[in-house]
Amino acid sequence: MKRNLRFWSRYTWESAGATLTCAAVLAVISLFGAEGLDFGTFAMVVPYYLVLSSIFMMLMINTGCQTLYVPLLLSMGETRRNVLLGFHYYRALIIAVTMAACAVIWLLVPGEVSAIGLRSIPTILCVLLIAAAVGSVMGTLFVKWRWLSMVIIILICGGAGGVVGFAGEAVASGKMSLAKTVDIVSHLMELPWWLLAAAPVSLGLDILFQWLLLRRQEVKL
Repeated sequence: MKRNLRFWSRYTWESAGATLTCAAVLAVISLFGAEGLDFGTFAMVVPYYLVLSSIFMMLMINTGCQTLYVPLLLSMGETRRNVLLGFHYYRALIIAVTMAACAVIWLLVPGEVSAIGLRSIPTILCVLLIAAAVGSVMGTLFVKWRWLSMVIIILICGGAGGVVGFAGEAVASGKMSLAKTVDIVSHLMELPWWLLAAAPVSLGLDILFQWLLLRRQEVKL
């Protein structure tokens, strides 16, 4: 179990590095060509880029975990129970790191957007949990039905690209003023019941699918 946890801890920090790189790229794209940008407002928005990057990376990396690293760990002699626990430990750790980084940035850059961000943490946490579960389910589907998983990946990547493009264009064109930013992020303070219910349901389905797959997972030598 110790070797299993060391593996997933190292994998978490490597994933965190990829997430930070993705967030930095999004920030640079949004800054490219911007004129008269309020850097205080931009700093308060950076955590949302980090959240978007974490969502995207978990969707992509979780798929790779199911198809590559899970069979690899089984071939190294890890039990299926330990692999399942280690995988969920990795996801919990990367979500905790993301939430902590967002909270630290908002605390260091006080303002109305930061205050809203801190009050929006429950909503953001639910979104990250759902994204982690969806990414894992995608990986499970990819192992069994690759065509279906590829369709889901294409749709998610297309939607993510549209969101990033819209955000980058809004910041660069000066449309992302403080008042507009406050208006957009203020919706996150309200945690709808369906989102609160979707988080445990999606995690439960994810654990069920993954365990059913693990019971018949082939070992790659």
